[in-house]
Amino acid sequence: MMARTKPIGGYAEVRFNGNVMEFRSELTWNFQTFVKKGVAGRDGRVHGHLVEPQVPYIEGEFTHSGQYKTADLEAIVNATVTARLADGRVLTLRGAYVAGEIAPQGDDAKVKIRFEGEAGEELAA
Repeated sequence: MMARTKPIGGYAEVRFNGNVMEFRSELTWNFQTFVKKGVAGRDGRVHGHLVEPQVPYIEGEFTHSGQYKTADLEAIVNATVTARLADGRVLTLRGAYVAGEIAPQGDDAKVKIRFEGEAGEELAA
């Protein structure tokens, strides 16, 4: 068996419009165009599936050090968000904005941010 020489996870660099974010943990993304959901009938059989559009996103937990105020994050629109992963993959989200509530946690100095956008792309390592 051959030993791995590069990481498959662990760290990432996240930027919006070239500005570095203080990335902390829990990076997730979804660039699917559509999400399928099964439909089961009261007759006990699967009838098929529905296809619903999916908004592409990159989401993570960031250190809330005062580098960006809540108003600064709320003002992000039409941004390009990139994440470079430890394994060499690059995620790019275009036309991005901060979606949902921005609720920093003062005790742990962290904030969860979800960037949603028009189009996402995942480039292999």
